[in-house]
Amino acid sequence: MADTQLLKEVAKRGVAVNQRIQLQRFDWLRQALQIFIAEGIEAVRVTRLADELSVTRGSFYWHFENREDLIEALVSYWRDKNTEAITSTMDNATSLSSGIFCFFETCIDDRRFDPRLDLAVREWARRSVDIRSLVDQADETRIESFRSFFARCGYPMPEALIRARTIYFSQIGFYALDVQEPLETRIRYTATYFKCFTGQEPDPAEVEQFNNKMRLHYGSQPA
Repeated sequence: MADTQLLKEVAKRGVAVNQRIQLQRFDWLRQALQIFIAEGIEAVRVTRLADELSVTRGSFYWHFENREDLIEALVSYWRDKNTEAITSTMDNATSLSSGIFCFFETCIDDRRFDPRLDLAVREWARRSVDIRSLVDQADETRIESFRSFFARCGYPMPEALIRARTIYFSQIGFYALDVQEPLETRIRYTATYFKCFTGQEPDPAEVEQFNNKMRLHYGSQPA
């Protein structure tokens, strides 16, 4: 799910102030994002975007220098949304349980982390050395945020790094395999996931509080 406010902020970058109120750059970027996620980067073409927005190709060049400028904005949005969702969650964690539970919620809430967008970029990286480099950098940044989190919680090296890799690779694999699992099934495993990722038993009261919160806020959406 697109983060509309973030998408608008990305769209504003490099645009003259007198153009910003029109949000036309945002409209192009939003449409490109939808196509990219559904069909891949090759499908993001200026002519197609113009047709779907019912405007001329010339309108595109009022807001972007070229197609590469648009593509750069898509990459910027992915980085600002998905990597930031993980790093901010782990960097702001004040305890082992708060960090793990907040990450679990980030994985459930696609307004924070959009797995479809992440997978679209990873598929693109299979055919682009430059994008592969960006994906590798993002993975390293995300894993480092987990490693730092575990280190703050008292885990020594290399255990902190291995636990960081385990929790991160596990979740990315969950997305890559397109696991279709009801929310209730996922939260039924909360305590076990916590123990596997941390090596510690969670507080039953905290598990119950977290599970109830997930049911309340996300019970109506697919897992």
